[in-house]
Amino acid sequence: MHPKYFGIMNSYLTDRHFKVRIGDDFSTIVNISAGVPQGRIFSPILYNVFASDQPTTPNTLVGDYANDKAILSIHSDPIVAAQNLQTHLNLMEKWYTDWRIKINQSKSVHLTFTLRLSPCPNVFIYNTKIPTASNIKYLGLTLDKRLTWAQHIKSKRINLNLRLLKNLINNNKYTSINTKLLIYKSLLKPIWTYGLQLWGNAKKSNINKIQSFQNIALRKLLNAPYYVSNHTHEDLKMPLVYKEAKEYYRHFHACTLSHPNPLVRNLANPTIPGNPQRRLKRKWCRDLLSP
Repeated sequence: MHPKYFGIMNSYLTDRHFKVRIGDDFSTIVNISAGVPQGRIFSPILYNVFASDQPTTPNTLVGDYANDKAILSIHSDPIVAAQNLQTHLNLMEKWYTDWRIKINQSKSVHLTFTLRLSPCPNVFIYNTKIPTASNIKYLGLTLDKRLTWAQHIKSKRINLNLRLLKNLINNNKYTSINTKLLIYKSLLKPIWTYGLQLWGNAKKSNINKIQSFQNIALRKLLNAPYYVSNHTHEDLKMPLVYKEAKEYYRHFHACTLSHPNPLVRNLANPTIPGNPQRRLKRKWCRDLLSP
């Protein structure tokens, strides 16, 4: 390594300290002997270099995003799936020990995507059982064991609260419709469109929960009386939720086709490999490509 680059990284990682404040009280200053500064441009690169030699196995798939790790084991037999997952966890144990990384087993979750009623065998890390759950939140998306997206859509509907913006978009004659619509698109719409490429093909009853919210929001935005139909979408040129989902996924699919990463390009395959996946979930996001 060039001496200049080494000097930059050395000054970046050394001679760092911290202290804790609780109310008006401060702790003593303590030296930071590990880790990278949060929020810095160079920190993700250094972390990726550090974690690049994490073990993998031919029978599992790994999804990493910063320090969030998901290990997937796929097999028709739950016992074999659990054994393959446990093999991977055993290798991770050794890697954590070699690099002196301490993990919190209680924050890990073991979730089985299946239609079977019988539970999948437990898996362990450092001889501690990983807690099982019926759903889990990963990167802002709530995944349930049957991939219905019902819990995710329910939580999004709870977060969509019009009362917080009542004075801005409802009964406000001093604000133009375009401004109200901009407020909706900037503050409310991003809440439910996040991850729409994945959950946009949920069953109609779940999609209607978001659609009903948008209907109410647009009616309040226009101060439309009760006898006016929900044609406000056409007046405001706002697509329906299922049409929005199609457009989001088509854009995502077009981007994956030309992506430089071959793993990402594989996501552009419009077919679902194997029958078990189609049995678990009849409609997948890739079906949004159909007219």
